[in-house]
Amino acid sequence: MRRGGFTLIEVMVALVVFAILGFAVTTRIGDVVNQTFSLERRTVAHWIAQNQLARLRVQTERDAEAVPTGRSRDRVVMGGREWILAVEVTETAHPWLRRVDLAVSAVEDGREIGPIDQLTGFVGRY
Repeated sequence: MRRGGFTLIEVMVALVVFAILGFAVTTRIGDVVNQTFSLERRTVAHWIAQNQLARLRVQTERDAEAVPTGRSRDRVVMGGREWILAVEVTETAHPWLRRVDLAVSAVEDGREIGPIDQLTGFVGRY
């Protein structure tokens, strides 16, 4: 008399197939998490650079003077993280127009990582 059901070999093959599928899915989920973290970090870094460029433009309108040339480094907190914002302002051919190069780096475990994002803009006195 034959009973219905699976043999031990069939059960083991099914377990191996499920284990391989589970491993593949968890690997892909880990990749998605890493990509999401990287995208979020680059987005916040870009916002920091854009905010600083907007501040310089507002300052120029308020003071009615060209932005002074030079370099600066500031620590910024945004998105629950600490960032380093490096700004370099240089002259252009026109005396009222300045080139602004911004680089944003992340601070993780006391180390500077980056630059995560870089932005170049121009600020003029109108």
